[in-house]
Amino acid sequence: MPCSAPKSPERDRCRPHFRKLALQCAAALVLGTLPAKADQLWSVHGFGIKVGEMQVRMAQTGETYKGSGSFRTTGLAGVLARIHFDVSAKGTLTGDMLRPKAYKGSINTGKRKSQTTLEYSTGIPRKTAGKDAPAVPIDPDRLNGAIDPMTMMWLTLRDSEAPTCVFDQTQFDGTRLTAIRLTRREDDDDDIICHGSYDRLGGYSQAELDEMSTSPLSITYRKSGDTWRTVRVYVRTRHGPATLHRRD
Repeated sequence: MPCSAPKSPERDRCRPHFRKLALQCAAALVLGTLPAKADQLWSVHGFGIKVGEMQVRMAQTGETYKGSGSFRTTGLAGVLARIHFDVSAKGTLTGDMLRPKAYKGSINTGKRKSQTTLEYSTGIPRKTAGKDAPAVPIDPDRLNGAIDPMTMMWLTLRDSEAPTCVFDQTQFDGTRLTAIRLTRREDDDDDIICHGSYDRLGGYSQAELDEMSTSPLSITYRKSGDTWRTVRVYVRTRHGPATLHRRD
């Protein structure tokens, strides 16, 4: 029975399934100038329901950077309460360019656990730990320049002195190759909204690509003193819309 608009008493019966879909939407999100250190707290929502919180910690020196991110569900029970991820990365800075050197990811979907380690050499990621394999092999040449999920998170969530809404970067998590592309700027009162897409590029089955190969995505910035703070991220997944809301 569809649970899109349950009425009492069906509401209580459908709630676990509805929350699971909301969590799946938000989990699909799991990616300017920063101060030397920055901590961020985000609430994660699917179908308007808060399903969890994400913390991001970032630090950089003149030549290096390191960051970590974690997601935990909130107010959920059973198998959904075990869903979480922890990611970390470190690398070097060359001007404004972030060049990852190492990445670690630990993910628990409630049904499956995975551990992935990546190391980088001349801009190419190499998986050194992790059992998951791509559904379809990825051409190694396409991995050149692809960054890890934590570095992508840093690039897309960090505050900015002047958002340009011009961004095109590939990401490899050890199994799948994706890209975030921002192409259009919208000025909305006190906000700047950068519009673009989250694209599946490699490692997916044809059925997965037929289902959804690209997802609309937007990042909203709000002026705070001399800095534009990221305050909201939106992406439409195959389960529905998911959003991140800045809480710190």
